[in-house]
Parts: sequence; C-alpha cells; structure tokens
Amino acid sequence: MTFREIDDDLWEIVQRHLPPQKPHIGRPRRDPRRLFNGVLYVLTTGCAWSDVPAKYGTKSTVHRYHLELCERGAYQAIFLDLLRSGYEFRKEKIVAADLAASAV
Repeated sequence: MTFREIDDDLWEIVQRHLPPQKPHIGRPRRDPRRLFNGVLYVLTTGCAWSDVPAKYGTKSTVHRYHLELCERGAYQAIFLDLLRSGYEFRKEKIVAADLAASAV
C-alpha cells in the first residue's frame, strides 16, 4: 500500500487532539507532525516499527508516541472529529499505466 503524509487540512484537525509539548532541557523534541506521520507510515504500510524511516524519528520514539496516543484516547477523538467535520478521505487510484511504468 502506498503511503502519503497527511496534508495541512487534516493536520489542522489532528493537532487539536495531540498531547501538549512539555518544556524540557536537552535534546530538541521531535516535531509532532513527523512523529504522527511515522505512526501512520507503520500503520498504513504494515511494516515493523524497526523499519520506520529515520526522517520520522527512531523506532522507539515513534512507537512510544503511538502508545501515548493510544493511552490518551487521541485516535478516537481524532476520528470522531473527522466524522463530525465531514472530512473526506481520498484514496489514490492505481492506474494500469502506472503499474506498467513501475515494472520497467
């Protein structure tokens, strides 16, 4: 399955339900949008957490973020908000010409 990062419209809805960033000392925190895209990458492609691309964060950071979202009930809140807002998910169409071109 192909993966596409979330667009700005969807991010506007999603970010309302993410945990607030805590002040801290030390290494800079990862961007929540990158972490969320990393979680979506794993859930969409079905790959192992260890295979998440480095641009989203380390496997442990992305997985820990996923667990935090689960514990906080963020996914349920996001999906309910998406349903209420009437957000429409777009599925990418795979055209035979695209498949033939990728086979070359």
